[in-house]
Amino acid sequence: MTALHLLVGTGGAVGEALAQRLSGPHDIVFATSHRTPLPSLAHATPLFWDLDPASSPADNGPELHEIDSVLESASLRSLSIFSHPSFNRTDSPPDNALEILPSLSRITRLIDRLRPHLAPGGSLLVFFPSLSQHRAGGYLAARAWVGALEGIFEEWSRNTTGPAVTGLEMIVAPGLRRPHLSLEMEARIASRTSRGRLASAEEIADFAAWLIHSGSSLFHGQILRTEGGPYY
Repeated sequence: MTALHLLVGTGGAVGEALAQRLSGPHDIVFATSHRTPLPSLAHATPLFWDLDPASSPADNGPELHEIDSVLESASLRSLSIFSHPSFNRTDSPPDNALEILPSLSRITRLIDRLRPHLAPGGSLLVFFPSLSQHRAGGYLAARAWVGALEGIFEEWSRNTTGPAVTGLEMIVAPGLRRPHLSLEMEARIASRTSRGRLASAEEIADFAAWLIHSGSSLFHGQILRTEGGPYY
């Protein structure tokens, strides 16, 4: 039987590496995006989604017709959530810092729609941007997003008989676009890790793929830090 893997957001280098590891003769990977035009992906088929937070939760609408069509033909083996708004460090909190929360509501509604389609032994992976570990100001929007998402994560993980729900907190891989951290901050964090460097996208994807393929619930309800703990 064909198994589907769905990435909510493309996930950058980590998402690309994960899609490559999940794709196979009996596994198909899709990546959802609410942006147009849809991104071009090497190892995943892009699907469009959008949900208006003001609309009724029972209203499917045309915004999910591509995903709904795909789910009619195969079981959903895994959901991996990468999507989040752009975070920019500023010297003072912007007036509209908390306006990102309606975006989180849209993603939450999408996942709540999709969770019942996860196969027994399926996996729900939530990728958290690694911002909460740093003593740096100007990240109010990011902290609001991460804090709210952690609360939602806890609610999703309350069901111990459903899919395994695991969080992975990660830093953007070195050498790639860094939307969150300066090079100086990355170097300081890396110097405090056991290896003296940040995890690569491939290393994070290897672990995420193992969680999905193994069907293990060993880390159910836990948010794991890919760098091994606090850095300051």
